[in-house]
Amino acid sequence: MDADTRVALWDAFSVFFLDTELDEAVYEHVARVVRASGVTRLEAEAVLWNEVFPVLHRNLQSVAGEWAGWSREWLVANIRPSQGVARRTGPTVLVEEVQGCWEKVLMHLGANTC
Repeated sequence: MDADTRVALWDAFSVFFLDTELDEAVYEHVARVVRASGVTRLEAEAVLWNEVFPVLHRNLQSVAGEWAGWSREWLVANIRPSQGVARRTGPTVLVEEVQGCWEKVLMHLGANTC
């Protein structure tokens, strides 16, 4: 996966960690980014759980969490690529919350899921 594709996925997945209410348009947007990336569902899932979640999940724990989003520059400076299958490790409640977001994205990907 090239760097631009990876950063586009980081940017799309970062919305799961904002202190805002997500709607179906957000999940559809993330699904479009995943689809356009050309990566498999398992590769996208690994990016979410192994790269984005470990860095951004703390925002969901903060009383005054980020609600405006992160710049691509910030994401590039703070998230690192990784290899391997998705590892859902972290506070259970946050894993469940983000898993729910991912499942909604998968519904939008539907039968076209790679």
